[in-house]
Amino acid sequence: MEWSNKFPLKSAWRDVERKGFRFFCAGCKRERRIFAPPQVGTAHHAAQVLISTAFFTLIAWPLFSWKGVVAFIPFWAIFEAVYRMRMRDALVCDECGFDPVLFLVDNKKAAKAVEAHWRKRFEQMGLPYPEKKLSGITPNPTSTPVYPEPTEKTSQLKPSA
Repeated sequence: MEWSNKFPLKSAWRDVERKGFRFFCAGCKRERRIFAPPQVGTAHHAAQVLISTAFFTLIAWPLFSWKGVVAFIPFWAIFEAVYRMRMRDALVCDECGFDPVLFLVDNKKAAKAVEAHWRKRFEQMGLPYPEKKLSGITPNPTSTPVYPEPTEKTSQLKPSA
């Protein structure tokens, strides 16, 4: 038996799939991954804050003694605020600029943010941004509208009054 058959060359890190929260962007339909679940309050988070509180209590023991354990409450508030800010920043799509949190709060602001993202991308590429010209569009008066031919089903329908 050859040595190469006995010990196949295989990389360990390629077989391990990174954990993370996976979802699809609502703007560009691209699959996205973020570093952690968007919910705050998992057991892992509580353990992190508890360890930080225990460390703080040990360091500040001469000042607070057991009262230092109450530091859990402000530590949790600070942790949650920082976590939510990081998560909010991670949810914004890098490709299209869609921000789902802003979309839930105000649709018009979200649309303006996406437009600002694309203006910036066009500017970085050195291309002019295509402006909207909806107000200048007028229908051609010489063209006649095209209607579908009536069929049996449509001719039997009576308009409701």
